[in-house]
Amino acid sequence: MAYHIDEDDGGTHEEARDMRHLERPRGKGYSLRIKTPEVLVGTENPWTGKPFGKTLKLGLDTTKYAEAVRTRDVRIGQLWQLEAEAKKGKGQKSIGGIIDLSPENAKAWRELRAVEGDEHDLILTEQLDRATEAGYAKEAQQFADVVLMGKLPLAEALEQYLDDRVEGNPLGLDPLKRSTMNDVRSSVKHLAAYLGDGATLADVTVQKAFRFRTEYLPLTAKVSPTTVDKHTTHLRGLWAWAVTDRRVLRGKGGSAVPNPWVREEQGISRKKTNRAKKAQKRDAFTAEEVTKLFMAEPDWGTKKADILRLSLSTGVRADEVASLELRHVELDGSGFSIPDGKTDNARRFIPLVEDAQRLLAERVRAATQAQQDLPSDERRLFHEWSQRPSKGKASAVSQWFTRFRRDTLGVDTDGRLVMHSFRHTWATHAKRAGVPRDIRQELGGWAKPKEAMDVYDHGLEWKQLREWQQRVWEALKEAGYLEAF
Repeated sequence: MAYHIDEDDGGTHEEARDMRHLERPRGKGYSLRIKTPEVLVGTENPWTGKPFGKTLKLGLDTTKYAEAVRTRDVRIGQLWQLEAEAKKGKGQKSIGGIIDLSPENAKAWRELRAVEGDEHDLILTEQLDRATEAGYAKEAQQFADVVLMGKLPLAEALEQYLDDRVEGNPLGLDPLKRSTMNDVRSSVKHLAAYLGDGATLADVTVQKAFRFRTEYLPLTAKVSPTTVDKHTTHLRGLWAWAVTDRRVLRGKGGSAVPNPWVREEQGISRKKTNRAKKAQKRDAFTAEEVTKLFMAEPDWGTKKADILRLSLSTGVRADEVASLELRHVELDGSGFSIPDGKTDNARRFIPLVEDAQRLLAERVRAATQAQQDLPSDERRLFHEWSQRPSKGKASAVSQWFTRFRRDTLGVDTDGRLVMHSFRHTWATHAKRAGVPRDIRQELGGWAKPKEAMDVYDHGLEWKQLREWQQRVWEALKEAGYLEAF
């Protein structure tokens, strides 16, 4: 049977979706398809009035993916409840006609409550009272803690939150970058260390959040005030999701609990130093300085020589080129794409010309050969430079260049010249070559002011960008920057 996803219902490609137990015949709405619990086979199906078969197939009456997911989760929770009641009726559980207090059923009730609110709370509390009277007070309290009080373990809440912040998530939430997700994990790790083993969302009060922020992070974890604010921001987002978006953290009666990470009062301003920190001025390289650097690393094919030359000829940020994956690079070296960056404009195609194109083509061939045993999506252009998993950046490049620049040009260049100065150099000569400002911004990936006509402007073609890049190359050559390229 053929299935499809309509893009107009806010959908993405099917592989990015949670399609477990969901079907979508072409031209029809979503359906639930799941194996019927054995104890229910042959009994009456409350949704159809007919006996359950070995497989339950149930229309969900919607063509919207998000609605289908919500209804599916509710129906599966109800199916679990029917199974539990049927088992009790057959004597498979000897606890008398009370609610199934298993963790699985607690999860199903929690998900049901997240979708439908507190309309079933009266029934649930009556069921829990009956369980308490039957001698299952501890189990009933644990069940209530999970369903009614949001006592969801931090680790479980973290994974659910990150799943809901991926690209194309069913809630339509803004996706998080990989580096931000790792930062959120770090924030929760600190919080778990502060609260102790077995901590849950409901354990965090306003007072505990305050002490975590003002005592634990700065005094025990010894992080800077800026990092304290970053951790607080990440945790505030996690709690906002738990309270509002998924409703897994609620008070009795279904009322919302206050977000303990919201700081309503900012307090007294901190004293600033009397002497303003002197801003560091980054210069462009002179032709003589670039020539010395190139002559100190003359051989193409080495990670150091190649990254120096590509940085000058393209103006890309060091971490952009050092972190490039081979799948984003043209095999003939004619250019590469930056898939992500600090701004929307950072996502761009970078054309290369003349010797720079030859150098890139040779590096692509060598890098492909060196990584032939790796999956294609794990191969990098500069695989020799180590990459920090948490940030996805090759930080070692800038650290190496600082030592290299001092050895080659002298320590008096400290504070004036850095790896980023290649970007300054490219931009300077792009301007001198007469490249218009908007095209410099497009090639260099700088943010630009928003204008009404931007929605109609889809940028230049690669051939046109290459023509402007050729002008920059010629300007660098005329100024003497390519003598030792």
